[in-house]
Amino acid sequence: MAAKRVVVVGSGAGGSMAAMVLADAGFDVTIFEKGRNYFGDLTEATPATQYSNDELKSDRSFAEPDPIIEPRTYRRVGDTEPRVTGVVQAMPQTVGGATVHWDAKTPRFWDIDFKKLSMLGPIPGADVADWPFAYSDIAPLYDEVEQLIGVSGDIDQIAPGTLAHAPRTKALPMPPGPSQLSSLKAAAGCAALGLHAFPVPMAINSRSYDGRPACNNCGFCSNYGCPIHARVGALAPLRVALQRGARLRERAWVTRVVHANGRATGVEWLDARGAKHTEPADLVVLGALAIETVRLALLSQLPDPSAQIGRRIMFHWFSFATAIFHSERLHAYRGRSTTHVCDDFADPDFAGARQAAAAAGLPYFRGGTLELGGSSGPLTEAMSYLQVLPAASPGKPFGTAFKQLMRSSILRDRLMGIQMIGEDLPYPTNTVDLDQTVKDYRGLPVARITYSPGVYELAAQTFYLPKLRAIARASGAETTTAIAGVASDQYPIAASDRPDTAHVLGGMSMGTDPATSVTDGDGRMHSLPNVVVADGSGFPTAGAHNPTLTIMATALRNARAWARESG
Repeated sequence: MAAKRVVVVGSGAGGSMAAMVLADAGFDVTIFEKGRNYFGDLTEATPATQYSNDELKSDRSFAEPDPIIEPRTYRRVGDTEPRVTGVVQAMPQTVGGATVHWDAKTPRFWDIDFKKLSMLGPIPGADVADWPFAYSDIAPLYDEVEQLIGVSGDIDQIAPGTLAHAPRTKALPMPPGPSQLSSLKAAAGCAALGLHAFPVPMAINSRSYDGRPACNNCGFCSNYGCPIHARVGALAPLRVALQRGARLRERAWVTRVVHANGRATGVEWLDARGAKHTEPADLVVLGALAIETVRLALLSQLPDPSAQIGRRIMFHWFSFATAIFHSERLHAYRGRSTTHVCDDFADPDFAGARQAAAAAGLPYFRGGTLELGGSSGPLTEAMSYLQVLPAASPGKPFGTAFKQLMRSSILRDRLMGIQMIGEDLPYPTNTVDLDQTVKDYRGLPVARITYSPGVYELAAQTFYLPKLRAIARASGAETTTAIAGVASDQYPIAASDRPDTAHVLGGMSMGTDPATSVTDGDGRMHSLPNVVVADGSGFPTAGAHNPTLTIMATALRNARAWARESG
């Protein structure tokens, strides 16, 4: 009897994890990746790679979609016309997905994230919901993923408050790597204020692991590829999937899930030359990252009787404090992209938070985890100076003042950043749909993002921004600032008035009620049960921590259920 055929759309964290489970269970798996493959033999632990730590690649649409030929549009809730057409939430579209450029933070979601409605209660205007499973259900799967991708850290150093909400019993595979000086200074600022910083678990080797070398702390993690594969992410399960017989098709864009009579029968896809093909399938796994998964579902006209596809899109909102050390160089752009975090602000019972929430008319709010000690790279620093310095002469934007600023390196060598990854609630008005006016170069409607934050996000930001600056001051810096993505009365995650974050969740949410969710408790579409979701689009809530580890653990859980029931 022939093995059942599986099509996995997307080779990122969730898609690769699902492909690994299903290939290991004996299914005939084909992985379709819209982007390029910048690697050699992916069955090897350290394949050759073109996706190195070249700073210029970040501004050349090397891994991200070209914003001219593949734009997205953005508008605020209530707008009829887009405010932005082009770069809206640019994420890598390449083999390995977003984990080819991540900084590999791997915190766990807390118990209150999985049972938010039951444990914390509703929020007016938001569709706060419980997940179909609890922290205790997914904790063993977190353990498995940490072993698979190689996480460094020390559970004995994790803050007691974090362990109370996300208890652990199993040691991490590797000890923490070297600490950054900037992270240590920010951690000292936290300690001076009674807060609890600790080395963050990171999927970056601190010693040789699974055939891959230890990190050499080159300083190019966030937004860059790892040329030595000390950091992998999705490539770890993808490697296993390919070793188990799965096939990978690069530059193969799935444009439609073919379905009839309540079942998917395959997918239509375009190759690199634009030729159309059809691939039969008994099971279709959507793992193209939240926005593109929703776009594919809408392009495919998947049955959606309760109009839930694309609703409740969530962007973690980021707030920042910066500290400038006049008399000391921190070299914060070297090494890993921040080595310490502080979780105190993710606790809804943090001192004064309940009272501030009540003053805003809310029963509670949360901030989020703090990443301590980041900085910018040379090119980012240079562009910042060029924006504020007049051109020395036409065609020559550099000059003496620019060179002096680069030598003193105020915005790189002397800068220490503190970044809060704030929770974003699932509002039914925050959506992804198809823009019927703007098309990509193939003539297909692009994704349109409609988003505004609520009182919850803005009240939490107002409460926590001064505390971020207090940490920066307590670290010993001579100059400090605290800013939102833009002005604090506008959009906490916006850059140039558009959503700009690497954490995008929701749109195909899991749940037990087809009237309020798209997929069931194992990620199967209520209306099309052999179409399943493996990425963050299935999240009912966003949590207050980096989501990749939870995406992978959830995909591991759900894919095992699909294998049992489809085998």
